[in-house]
Amino acid sequence: MIDTNTSTPAPIPLLIDAKAACEFSGLKSRKLWSLTACNAIPSRKIGASRRYVPAELIAWIDAGCPTEPGAGDRIKKVVSRER
Repeated sequence: MIDTNTSTPAPIPLLIDAKAACEFSGLKSRKLWSLTACNAIPSRKIGASRRYVPAELIAWIDAGCPTEPGAGDRIKKVVSRER
């Protein structure tokens, strides 16, 4: 008998918006924005929008969720070296 209930997991998108980043990281939106404003969490500005890379969010969490200004750039460098 063939199992037709198997499903493949949805692929992780390359970029996510702030709402998805909050769900992904468990942060409240106000905290996400304050960390983004001081570049403590890695993000990308695309036009008027702000987007987050899930792999960088994982690396930020693995680094202990640093909150000092500039930590986001350090996380981006670590993730870019791993690619």
